[in-house]
Amino acid sequence: MRVLYSAALAAFCVLLSFPATGEAETPAPAVSTYENSALAAGKADDPSAPAAVQEESKEKLVLLTWQDDPESVRYEVEIFRGLPADLDRNQPLEDHLYDNQRIYSNKVLVDLSQFPEGTEPLYWRVRPIDANWEGMGPFSSPMEVRSTMKPVSRNAPYPNVYRPGNGSTLLYPVYSYAGNPGASKYEVEVTSAYPENTEGTAPSKYRVFSKITSLSNVYDDNPRIGTFYWRVRGLDENGNAVGIWSMPEKVRTNPEEHFDVGIYGDSITQGGGHLYHSPADMAYSYVTYLDFPAVNMGRSGDTTEMMEDRFDHDVLPFHVKYLLIMGGINDLRMGADPNKVIGHLEAIRKKCIEHHITPILLTIVPINPENIQKYYGDVTYSGWQESVKIVNDYIRTQPHIDTAAPFADYPVMPSELAMDGIHGDWNAKQMIAGEINRHIGEFIKK
Repeated sequence: MRVLYSAALAAFCVLLSFPATGEAETPAPAVSTYENSALAAGKADDPSAPAAVQEESKEKLVLLTWQDDPESVRYEVEIFRGLPADLDRNQPLEDHLYDNQRIYSNKVLVDLSQFPEGTEPLYWRVRPIDANWEGMGPFSSPMEVRSTMKPVSRNAPYPNVYRPGNGSTLLYPVYSYAGNPGASKYEVEVTSAYPENTEGTAPSKYRVFSKITSLSNVYDDNPRIGTFYWRVRGLDENGNAVGIWSMPEKVRTNPEEHFDVGIYGDSITQGGGHLYHSPADMAYSYVTYLDFPAVNMGRSGDTTEMMEDRFDHDVLPFHVKYLLIMGGINDLRMGADPNKVIGHLEAIRKKCIEHHITPILLTIVPINPENIQKYYGDVTYSGWQESVKIVNDYIRTQPHIDTAAPFADYPVMPSELAMDGIHGDWNAKQMIAGEINRHIGEFIKK
């Protein structure tokens, strides 16, 4: 699978490995919102202070970034002073100044003012870690903080923004960010216009959605058609503000851009996988690997009944010519009657035909009940395999693409293709997209 990954990494190194720069329409303040503690104490201008300390004291919040690893579950970042002679790349230092294992994207905000002064420069290193908090490989080579950091003038979470390209148009957006130091919870706000109050912590008068979470991402409950903005702020355990709002980021889903193809389904379609990678991580969306542009209409948690119910509201505004439809596993793993699932898929197929859309059903890929229970605590219906077979047998009688075919030799989905047992990791999403790319020409005539 590493061969596949190397190709994916080449495609995504530009997309995922550099710090996000938002589409803020109002410039950030030229002066940091929070004075540096060393500067306030008059230490920054003290000529007797060590050179390393003088440079570090100029900044409080800094951003450290690294190349994303789609096989990681999370990351560990360690910061220390000086370079120990016997530095072990497989073990954290005992006398480090900072060690953080709860990092879920390829970036972290660090408050340098919290570190004690010293005569030697600060160094940092990073490694991917697995679901059991164990290293998946050695730490990177140590890097000097002052030569690799990006100063941040705003005490706020740092948004991860979608890069332009296939897969970046999600009808149901996911808002992802690196948390700011001192925050234990976060509030995400979505607004219908650019917020009138970019400073402080008050809600905008244009607010249309908000949610508080302890996680590093928020799934929007609503479809976003048009132009919206989102921002996030940190909160402490008692709900008090930590810093201020991040600068607003634009979310734009415009049916007038005209996508010929839409993809429609549940969380497997919306994206995400490997336990903590959300749909904001494009490596975990199969639409990213398609040879043609498509709008992503997937919604996490959907049953086929829910897909049928939202069809008119969510699909019709885009006037797509072709609709790739994958759904049913949420029903079947909970013990739903496969014939009811077939009924809902047939209803969606007929709705497509009524509105001059070519429906293309996708077969259901296998799951791994043991992993689902391990990571989510959900017990899967014991007869899920027979139920999936019944639904797939129906799908294969209709115009379809057999996305289950690459997994035909697996009675359950292998962990190396779907760690959490259901969503499919980057490699499984490549396999699904590959099957679609091979057969889409049977439907789309150039």
